Amino acid sequence: MIHIISCSRSGELKEPTVENLSEFISDKNSITWVDFDNPTEKEVALLSDIFKFHPLAIEDCLSFVPNPKIDDYGDYLYVVIHGINAEALKRDELETHDLDIFLGKNYLVTFHKGYFRSVDSVRERSKKNCSILQKDPEFLMHKVVDTLVDNYLPLMDDLGDKVDELEKEIFARPDQKTLNKLFALKKDILYLRRIVHPQREILRNLSSGEYKQICFECTMHFKDVYDHLFMISELTESYRDTISGAMEAYLSVVSNRLNEVIKVLTVFATILMPLTLISGIFGMNFDYIPLLKSSYGFFAAMGVMGFIAAGMLWFFKRKGW
Repeated sequence: MIHIISCSRSGELKEPTVENLSEFISDKNSITWVDFDNPTEKEVALLSDIFKFHPLAIEDCLSFVPNPKIDDYGDYLYVVIHGINAEALKRDELETHDLDIFLGKNYLVTFHKGYFRSVDSVRERSKKNCSILQKDPEFLMHKVVDTLVDNYLPLMDDLGDKVDELEKEIFARPDQKTLNKLFALKKDILYLRRIVHPQREILRNLSSGEYKQICFECTMHFKDVYDHLFMISELTESYRDTISGAMEAYLSVVSNRLNEVIKVLTVFATILMPLTLISGIFGMNFDYIPLLKSSYGFFAAMGVMGFIAAGMLWFFKRKGW
């Protein structure tokens, strides 16, 4: 599906069809936004037939690009950024998908195979308020990227809550489920870190004035988005350090519990050792054993065993063992 919106410099909003798209693309007095949403093969052909994009850029569009990137093709910029997959979040899974952006002199092309909340949100706002499209296309690109980055914030809050809950659970009653949660959360944080860090560099480049396709005024707007993404990146690093500390705390708590168990078992085994020795001696098959024929022999042996056990317990307690 293709969504096309065009706005003239005077503020006249239009929704061209594919048939007259070339006319609007060549019009220098209007800004046109073409959004490829799960396009068909016939619609994908427009990237080369009308826009004349480089085959390598089109190839990247059709495949999944694991890391954000930016390429300068002279007349246009090709940018790949990653957004949070809202559908995966509903399944309590962390997943990102890539958004391909072509920034030209008077047009913006977005290409994605999954649902993007940021793209849909900005498109609906553009239809209601044409001023978003009246400026240069890089301002429209800023709106899309800014909304995409803002969608990271609720996820970061959720990750922070999960980290806090796990820390409390570790010191309360850690078990195998706690360890599984730790590993799953650590995997999500490392995955997010792998996406956010290079994406932060993309925003830094866009705000540095390095590319001629980005006007000076718009670089200031991208600088603001960069600041937001930098904060998200720092939060990711903080969560990574916290989860590593939580992992060490879990191992320490489990080790302490194991030491307590071993300590109790050692006390019992140590107390039973002399008792076993006494019962073993009286169980030997000799003709003469002291108190063997006495009617008080059994009680005397049990008394000695009890005295030894009580004495050892008193000794251990005094030593603080």
